[in-house]
Amino acid sequence: MQTASIFQNITYHEKHPKMDLLLETGNSKEYRLAFAKGQYLKEHKTSTSIIVEIIEGSIDFGVNGSKINLTKGMLVALEPDTPHDLFALTQSVLRLSIMKA
Repeated sequence: MQTASIFQNITYHEKHPKMDLLLETGNSKEYRLAFAKGQYLKEHKTSTSIIVEIIEGSIDFGVNGSKINLTKGMLVALEPDTPHDLFALTQSVLRLSIMKA
C-alpha cells in the first residue's frame, strides 16, 4: 500500500511548473504539477494515455491547436501521441496520471 497527499508540501518554481511524483504503481505514475500564474508547458505529447485533473485554479489546455479552459474539478483524458500544451491563468495545481504501456 502507498499513500500520498496532493495538498501537502506544494511548492512552486519561479520560472517553470513544478512536477512531483506522488505515487508509482505497476499500471500508472501519479504526479502533482504546480503552476504559478502565467506559467506555460509548451506543446508536447506522451507515448501512453494520460488523465489530467484540475485540483485548484484555471488552465488553458491546448489540444491540436484548439484551447479549452479547465477549472477546478474538471478532467481531460488524452490518447497516446496527442499534442497538447498548458497555460496557467491562475495559480493552479493539477494531478497527472500517466498510464504505463
